[in-house]
Amino acid sequence: MRISLFNIFYGLIIIVNYQPFRCNASLSKCNRVPENSTVNKSPADGRYKLRILGDPERYIPGENYTISLEGILRASHGLTHKFTGFFITVERDASDGKTLSTTTATASKTNDDSVGTFHIISHAISKFSDLCPNIVTHTNSLAKSDVPITWTAPIKSSGCVVFKATVIEHRDVWYMDEGTLSKTLCEDNTDSGDSQPLILEECRACDEAKYELTFEGLWSRNTHPKDFPSNGWLTKFSDVIGASHTTEYRFWTYGEPASEGLKEVAEHGSTRQLERELKEESEHIRTIIKARGISYPNVTGKTFAVFRVDASHHLVSLVSMIYPSPDWFVGVSGLELCLGNGSWIEQKILNLYPVDAGTDSGPTYISPDQPTIPKEPIRRIKPNYPNDPRSPFYDQENKEMKPLARLYLSRQRLYEKNCDSITSQDSLNDCAIGKWTEWSKCDNPCGKGRRSRQRYYLNPQLAYQKNCKKKLTDHEECYGTKSNCDDDFIDEDYSEQNPSPECVLTDWTSFSECSAVCGKGHRSRTRRYKIRKNHKKCQKMYPVELEQFIDCKGKSCSGDEISVEQKPQVRKLDYRCRLTEWSKWSPCSSTCGLGERMRVRVPIDKNSSANDHVHKIMKLFKKFNSKNNKYRNEIENGNRDGEENDAGNSNERDGEELSDLEILGVSSSSKHPCINEEFVQKQACGMRNKPCEYEFYGMPRKMKKTIYRKEKLYYFHV
Repeated sequence: MRISLFNIFYGLIIIVNYQPFRCNASLSKCNRVPENSTVNKSPADGRYKLRILGDPERYIPGENYTISLEGILRASHGLTHKFTGFFITVERDASDGKTLSTTTATASKTNDDSVGTFHIISHAISKFSDLCPNIVTHTNSLAKSDVPITWTAPIKSSGCVVFKATVIEHRDVWYMDEGTLSKTLCEDNTDSGDSQPLILEECRACDEAKYELTFEGLWSRNTHPKDFPSNGWLTKFSDVIGASHTTEYRFWTYGEPASEGLKEVAEHGSTRQLERELKEESEHIRTIIKARGISYPNVTGKTFAVFRVDASHHLVSLVSMIYPSPDWFVGVSGLELCLGNGSWIEQKILNLYPVDAGTDSGPTYISPDQPTIPKEPIRRIKPNYPNDPRSPFYDQENKEMKPLARLYLSRQRLYEKNCDSITSQDSLNDCAIGKWTEWSKCDNPCGKGRRSRQRYYLNPQLAYQKNCKKKLTDHEECYGTKSNCDDDFIDEDYSEQNPSPECVLTDWTSFSECSAVCGKGHRSRTRRYKIRKNHKKCQKMYPVELEQFIDCKGKSCSGDEISVEQKPQVRKLDYRCRLTEWSKWSPCSSTCGLGERMRVRVPIDKNSSANDHVHKIMKLFKKFNSKNNKYRNEIENGNRDGEENDAGNSNERDGEELSDLEILGVSSSSKHPCINEEFVQKQACGMRNKPCEYEFYGMPRKMKKTIYRKEKLYYFHV
C-alpha cells in the first residue's frame, strides 16, 4: 500500500513540476528528447519549420532577429498544424571548425556571447529552461501553431551558429532537428555595416547606374533605452537630404566645421539652406537626393529615394536630423559606389550612428539651446565621447553602440555606354575630359609646399563653345623630401653665429601630442640652454628659437575611422618676439543670458618693467569691460555715467578709441617681431545663465569694481 501511495504522490510531483527535457550535466549538453517518450523521433515531413524574420542569409553581430517556430498550413483542410510542446536552442556549428567549450555550455542562458542570446516575447507560452543553457521551452501543453522569440546575434568573430528545434505533437509523436527544424546562420564578414569602401581616385565605370536608397530608422526605447525622450510621440528623423557627387566635393566631413546649411538640418531639421548650397555646387552634383522623414509612430519605419551615379559622380552623401536633439544627425559622407574593376556595387548596407554637428553644446536629447561659438569640428558620438554621463549614449564600460538607423542601397538599373568609342568625334561628350597627369614635384624642397596636376578637354574647341567648367587643375599640400629639413630650419642662424660654450643648447624634446583630439591643432617641442643662468645673456648675444610648433590634425572625429595623417607643417616663429603667458580668463561679462570672457598676453619689452606689462594688460581688460557695460548703462540710465566714462577715457585718444595694438605699443605699420601674434582671445560664456530681462550683454557694477584687482586675475610669468 505504501508503494502505491508513493507512486501516486510521485506522479503528482511529475505533473506539477513537469520538466520537458533532461540535461546531462556530465556532458554539459541537454537532451531534448521528450520526457517519458518510448518511441524514436518521427521523420521530418515539413509540417513545422524554424523561420527567421526577413530570411537573412547571414547575421550582423549584435543585431536583433525574430526567430519563430511555426506550423505549416495544411492545404487539404485549410488548417495549420499545431503542437503542444517544443524546445528551441542555438549552438555553435560544428562544421565551422569551432566547438562549444564546457565553459560556454554551462554559461548563463542570458549571457552566452558565443552563440547569442534569446529573449522571451510571450511569457504565457514560452520560458527559459531551468536546467539547460540557452534553451527556450513551453510553459503549458495547450495546442499552439506559432511561437516567436527574439535572438541577439553574438559578438564579432563568433562564426556560424545553428538553430535547432524539437516539436512535440504528443508524447509519442515528435520531431527534432531535421529538415526545416534546423537552420544555420553565419556571420556577415564581408560587410559589417560599419565600414565604408575606400574612395577611388578615378572611377573607370563606363555605364551609369541607378540606385534605390532605403533609409530605415532603428531608434527606439528598446534599442537605446538610456534617457530616451519621455515625449516619445515627438521623436522623428527629419527629411533625408543628400547628393551623388564628385570626389572633389563634400557637403560635410568629419573633423571640419558644419556649413550653415548642415547647421540648419542638425539643429532644426530644415533642409532648405542645405539644398541651396548643393545647387550652388551643381558642377559637382549629379542628383540631389530627397526623401521624406519618418516620425512617430513609424520612427522605425522606412523611407525611399532614387538617384543616379556615373564615372564622375560616384560618391554619395546624405544626412537626417535626430529629433529631439541639440544638433545631432545621422548620415554618410563620401560613400564610394564604384568598384575598382569598373563596375558598380550591387548592394550596400551601412549602419548609421549619431553625429555631433559641433554647433550646439547641449548634452541631452532635450537640452536647451547652448550655441557653440566658434563651431567645433563634426564628430561621431560614441559611448566615450562626449565623456559626460548625461549623454544618452554614454557608457562607462565603453560597450559597442547600436546604430540609430540603417542605409540600404540597391542597384536598380545600368545605363550602358559605348566606352570604346569615347574618343571618336561623333560620340564625344561636349565636356569630356582626359585623365589626370602625374603630380608635379613639391614646390618647396624642405617643409610645406604645394604641387599640382592637370587634365585636358578631349575636344577643347567644343568645350569652349559649350562653356564647360570642369576642373582642369588640381592642387594639394605637399612636404619636401629633402633630408635634415628640421635641422636646416632650426639651426641655420644659430650655427653661423658660432656661440660660446656658455650658450650650448640641449637637444630638442620629443614633440607633444596634438593639442586637438579632433580637427586642427598643434604639437610643440622645446630646448633650453644647458647652463640655465646664462639664458638671458645668450639670448641677447645669440638669439635662437627655443620652442617649435608644427600643425597637426586630431584623428578621433569619426569614431574608429582613422584618416591618413599627412606630414605636419612646420611654422617658423620670429625668435625676437617674447610674450607673457596668457592671463587667466576674466569673469563672464554677464550674469544673465550670453556673454563674453577674455584673456590677454602682451609683448615683453626689455626697456619696460613688469609693472608696465601689468598696466598694459589692465588697459586691455578695461577696454573690454567698457564695451560690455555700455549696453547696461544705456538701458538703465539712458546714458553713460561717470564711472563708465572714466573707464573708457583711459583708452581714448581725442575721443577715438585706441586699438589693441596701440595699447600694446605695437604699430600695425611697423616691423615689430610680434606683429603677427595673437594678443587677445575671447570666448562665449553664460550658456547656463538665466535669460536676461533685457536684450543686452553687460556686466553688473559690483563685478566691475573687482575685475581690475591684479591679485584676482593676472597670474603670468615675465
